[in-house]
Amino acid sequence: MSEAEEHPKRLQPKMTRGGFRVQFVLWSIWTALQFVIVVRKLVLGTAWDLGEYLFLAGLILGVAFLGFLLYVRHHDGHFWEDEEAKRADWDRRGRAL
Repeated sequence: MSEAEEHPKRLQPKMTRGGFRVQFVLWSIWTALQFVIVVRKLVLGTAWDLGEYLFLAGLILGVAFLGFLLYVRHHDGHFWEDEEAKRADWDRRGRAL
């Protein structure tokens, strides 16, 4: 069995758990703001112009990217855990000296 078969490739090789958290928080805020704006426009019942459709597109983009981030977390989570275990091992070894 080759090494490539034993360890599947990461979806986002440069993304760490911290990077995931930052992006998830920012995209969550973005999506929530777009959702509030779209719901407010629907409740007020005003005519929609190009700006409101851009808010709707931003909402769809935010939901899509949050879904992608959750997929990356599901797929790459074990890589992050391995990295944290290695870092903890190095910290433990450093303190033992």
